[in-house]
Amino acid sequence: RAPEFLPSKTVSLLLQPHFLPALRNLLRLSLYDCGLETLAGIESGGQIHDIGGTDSENDNTNKNEPIFPNLQQLDIGRNPQITNASLPSTFSAQFPSLLEVWCDDCSFGPQISEELLNIHTLHVVRMTKNKLRNSLNTDIGIKYWLDLRVLALDGNQLTEIGEGIGLLEHLEVLHLRQNELREIPEKVPSGRNGRLRMVSLSSNRLEKFPVGLTEVNKIGFGESAISLREVYLNGNKIQKLPSGVWGESNEDGMNGWLGSIKKLNLAHNAIGAEANESDEANVIDKANVLPKDFLERFGMPNPATGECNKAEGVIVRLEGNPFAEFLKKKWIDDKRKKEIEEEEEKRKK
Repeated sequence: RAPEFLPSKTVSLLLQPHFLPALRNLLRLSLYDCGLETLAGIESGGQIHDIGGTDSENDNTNKNEPIFPNLQQLDIGRNPQITNASLPSTFSAQFPSLLEVWCDDCSFGPQISEELLNIHTLHVVRMTKNKLRNSLNTDIGIKYWLDLRVLALDGNQLTEIGEGIGLLEHLEVLHLRQNELREIPEKVPSGRNGRLRMVSLSSNRLEKFPVGLTEVNKIGFGESAISLREVYLNGNKIQKLPSGVWGESNEDGMNGWLGSIKKLNLAHNAIGAEANESDEANVIDKANVLPKDFLERFGMPNPATGECNKAEGVIVRLEGNPFAEFLKKKWIDDKRKKEIEEEEEKRKK
């Protein structure tokens, strides 16, 4: 709790010598919302001696021994005063078994610190709503975090990501929503991301459908060959969808590289913006707006809701796109026109 860390706003409370045996056995540590400014002191490692031992016994202590040799999960979220400078230079050495680090609602940035990048055991990294901006470190997936399963960087100001993400063979979940991304590298994701099951790129500035999404299922074996289940692209500026990728997948994943999709959110993009709304036939013409194989599997959107309901067990959302809004307006106008006609018929009777 935050009051326990005042007035120092450091972790010195934890690093008292009589706590050391317990810290060595600790598996999970939450420092969430504790008002911390720094994690300085953690780097002292084995220099903290156990109380109760003799001088000779303490002298034999390995001074390089990490404080948290077995820690698997560390949550330092909602400490808005924690920045890159808050981490000591040997921070990574204190967590040789760490699998998950949660840093949501802190102030790391503008780049991810080397102290975090050098924790090579990580499976889960969450850094939503920090102060990351411009280009994401291009060595992620090449030099750093090679075993990542989950990467969540929502709510930052990233404008670019590197192709290294497309090399993360164990990646399962990728969250990059609410950034400033205008395009995604062609090789992100890629066939190397054969375990990827969810991608969220909503609320960015993308103008093109990320072609890498069509590559995910091209390389893989067994269940991983049809892994991608959820794609969120709502709130961008995408105008067109790719064709020849939407057919329902068979066991080999060969009928459509996006055929395994169960949730697809394309709401509030610019699909159909190029159509001339004064030409009703042009707007409604399926071939001019949605790919043929997309329509064969998902169908046209319901004019009232913007959802495509043809494929059982699949949720596809298109509301807020220009052509979907036109269809909705036409549906409302036709409905109102019919109601007026029915009222006139009743009056005549």
